[in-house]
Amino acid sequence: MDRAPLLAPTAPTSSRHAAAAVGGGVFRRHGCYAGTDAALCDDLLQEVFRLLPPAAAPAVSLVSRRWLSLLRASTSSLTLRLPASSPDAAAAATLAALLSHYPFLSALTVVSAATPAGDADAVLLAVAAAPAAARFSALRLLPDSAVSPAALLAACPALSGLTSLHLTAVRPLSFRWLELLPRLKSFALVNSASSVDCAGSSSDDADGGETAGALPLEKLSLCGIRSGDRGLGWLWRRCGSLKWLQLRACDGTGDGPASLAFAGCLAGLLALELRACRAVADRVLLLAADHCHALTSLLVYDGGSSEALHRFIQQRAAALHTLDLRLPLDLHNDHLLAIGAEPIQGGQDHKHSLAALRLQSCVLITGDGLRSLARTATGAGIEELALVSCDVVEREPGLLTFLSQSMRRLRRLDLSYNETLSDKMIGAMLSSCRNLIDIRLRGCRGLTGGSLVSLLRHCGQSLEILDISRCPSIAVGNVELFAQRATRLNHMIIEESAISEELKAIAQKKGMKIGSLLRCEGTF
Repeated sequence: MDRAPLLAPTAPTSSRHAAAAVGGGVFRRHGCYAGTDAALCDDLLQEVFRLLPPAAAPAVSLVSRRWLSLLRASTSSLTLRLPASSPDAAAAATLAALLSHYPFLSALTVVSAATPAGDADAVLLAVAAAPAAARFSALRLLPDSAVSPAALLAACPALSGLTSLHLTAVRPLSFRWLELLPRLKSFALVNSASSVDCAGSSSDDADGGETAGALPLEKLSLCGIRSGDRGLGWLWRRCGSLKWLQLRACDGTGDGPASLAFAGCLAGLLALELRACRAVADRVLLLAADHCHALTSLLVYDGGSSEALHRFIQQRAAALHTLDLRLPLDLHNDHLLAIGAEPIQGGQDHKHSLAALRLQSCVLITGDGLRSLARTATGAGIEELALVSCDVVEREPGLLTFLSQSMRRLRRLDLSYNETLSDKMIGAMLSSCRNLIDIRLRGCRGLTGGSLVSLLRHCGQSLEILDISRCPSIAVGNVELFAQRATRLNHMIIEESAISEELKAIAQKKGMKIGSLLRCEGTF
């Protein structure tokens, strides 16, 4: 997101010259020159500004007042950090004054640390008063203190165009204000602000006989929900359109009537994520087994008993496209056999659709279990496989070769953090795995340039994404050779300190992205 200075200070001569150089370079590439600034129309300048990388915005803003004004007018997304020491009124007034210069914002993130109680309300109301408030489609409000339902009720009418909203906390917990956001498709509540009250009653607990109107929400992420929190029932009863649900660090789904209403929002879910929810994971998995008839993706991180996982797999695994189990302490071979078993549901003909299986830190599964899965029709159809920090990979040297021979459709492979993985194991595997487009080897400290040689020999014509970050034994020369000769490579994930000038030149020539923090679509 673009970042802008709070004020536009008069720049010293050297700074103005540097900024003009940035602008001049841009205009030279577009057939214009910064010296002809006065002859260029506003629309042309704004179009050029939209092509600039975010890092260039501060320099461009120093060229002239006109450039600053046009830069702000062309900015559609903005991230602001409010000073921690500002009192309520001062922070809100500063924010309001700043936002008045950005009439065409559509996405805004406001971060404030050490926020006094009540300051979050003032910040929210200042955002709602901005000239572009009606244009906002995405808002992330991240203060340290909680926003009150009263402030949300007052602000939401001005923010009725929101399709995505992320809040740190709402206290007392209430969701009735969501009815004032008729276009909201995605809502995230962290619920981890430092100033929150104890769990207790909420006015949302009872509907007073009113008919539960459906909310337009399709994506919902809740973090830090406690077993004693009230008000969730009102939300669950209105979330019949949910397609994606994420629960993070939650030990409940709400007390009393809320617990009974939760199952009602599961019927249309396509994706479910349970992250660090040990206390409630079993209950949710069992409900999902009974109610999630459309589910295609499940992620469980640190939670789920053997019985709950087994029942879910038996009832729902056949329809899953993605199964992602991270730190599943009770996952063992029986679960893998259940994943590969032929589905039997009411005599109907159900076909397996599992395309992505991701396992991380699975200490109880063995090579026999993975081999048994690979021999089934389900295993043969897997296109994405992750065995991250799984010691079974290191215990059984021939396992990867067997899996690659059996999973002929495999195109994406993640073997990250298997520290004793050797070049020999990688080479043997790749000889039977020639269709890879994405391989992740992050943290495999035992690998050397020999693995890149094997990868180039067997997958050099197909590989598009390679992650070799935290692999200190791979020499720079091998990396450069691979980047030069891999014909379809477009993303290489590697530490900034390991990027040589030669590698930068190769990447620039081939249009390849290199770096330690790359986002790659359709990947793990």
